Amino acid sequence: MLSSFGLDSGASGPRHDVERHFAERLHQFLLGDSASHIQIRKAAEEDRAERCAGPAYTLGFEPWADGPARFCPPRDWTGTIAHPADLGADRAALFNAVARLFASGRADLWLRINHVGADGVPMQELLARLEAAWGVDADVRYPARAEFAAFEAPRPCADVSEVQAFIDFAPLIEWRKRRNASLPEPLTFSAALIWALARRPEFEGLRIGTTVEVEAVDGLGRGVGVVVTRPAEYARRAEGLAAYARDFNRGVELARRRASSSCATLDAAALLSPRSARGLLRYALDHDPRAFGDMAVSIIKDAKVFGAPIAETGHNRGFIAVGSAGLPTRDGGKVGCITVKGRAEVIREYPAIIREAVGAVE
Repeated sequence: MLSSFGLDSGASGPRHDVERHFAERLHQFLLGDSASHIQIRKAAEEDRAERCAGPAYTLGFEPWADGPARFCPPRDWTGTIAHPADLGADRAALFNAVARLFASGRADLWLRINHVGADGVPMQELLARLEAAWGVDADVRYPARAEFAAFEAPRPCADVSEVQAFIDFAPLIEWRKRRNASLPEPLTFSAALIWALARRPEFEGLRIGTTVEVEAVDGLGRGVGVVVTRPAEYARRAEGLAAYARDFNRGVELARRRASSSCATLDAAALLSPRSARGLLRYALDHDPRAFGDMAVSIIKDAKVFGAPIAETGHNRGFIAVGSAGLPTRDGGKVGCITVKGRAEVIREYPAIIREAVGAVE
C-alpha cells in the first residue's frame, strides 16, 4: 500500500465532474507510464505477472476525509472503474486505486498493489512521477502523536490486523549521526532502527529481516532481497556496534548483487515447480528465522503512508513498514508513519514500544 496526498487533479466543481476528470486524467498518465502495464495471470498453482498493452488497475472514490482520518487507508478497495474492463476470472489488476477528492480539485490517492506484479520502490517511483506531472499541495501537514492517538488501535487487514502510528524519529536520527562520526562503517537508518528495536525486551534475541532493493543483474529485473540480523549477538561484545554495522552493510551489498546465500536460495527455488517452491518457502518462513526473520522491517524513504505485505505464514512477530521520517506536522515537527501488520494480540502495543525504542536508543 502506498499513498500520495494533495495531488492537483486540475478540476473543480460538482463531485461527478471532478471524479470523471480525475479518472480520465489518471488513465492518460498511466497509459504513458509502462510501469503500470502489468497484469496478474492467476492459475491453480501460481500467480504470475505478465506485461500487457496498457495499465491494469481498478479505481474507486471516497468522500474527502478531514483531520487525522485523512491519513488512514481505505477499508474498501472496490473499484467502480476497471482497466481493462475485461480482466476476467483468470486475471487480476496490478493495483487497486482509491481517490478521495475535495471540491477544489485536490486529491489524495491510495494504491493497494499486488506484490506478485510489482515491488514497493518501483511503484513509489511511479507515484513520484505522477506528483511531478500534476503537482502537489506543499502545505500538507501530517498528524503529531496526540492528534492520531485515537486511530492507533488494531484494525482488520485481510487475514491479519494492522496498526498505524506517526513517530518522531528525531532522537534516532541524532543518535545515528553521533555514532556514525566515530564508527569505521556508517549505520544506515534501517540498521539503526533495527538496533534500537532489538534493545527492547519485547524484541531482544529476535532475528529481524529488512528488505533491500536489488538492481537488475545479468538479465534479471529489479527485485527485493532480505538481510537478516540478530543484534543480540553483537550487543554484549566489545565494539559490538561497529561489528554490527560492518556485517549489516556487507549483507546489504551481497543482497544488492544477488550474491547472498538467501538470494541464491531464492534463485534456485525459482527453478522448482510452484508447489515445491511454495513448500520450501513455507518451511523457511515457519521453521527457520535465519531465512526471513522472526520479524521484518521494510523502509521506503520517500513514501508517505506505506504498508508492507505480509504472508499468511511466517513473521510471527509482525512486519513493520516505515516511510519518510521527514513528514512535516502542524506544530513544526517532523514524523514518519509506521504501519505494522500481524496478529492483533502481538502488534497492539507496537506504537508505544517503537516510540520508547526510538527515544531511548543507546
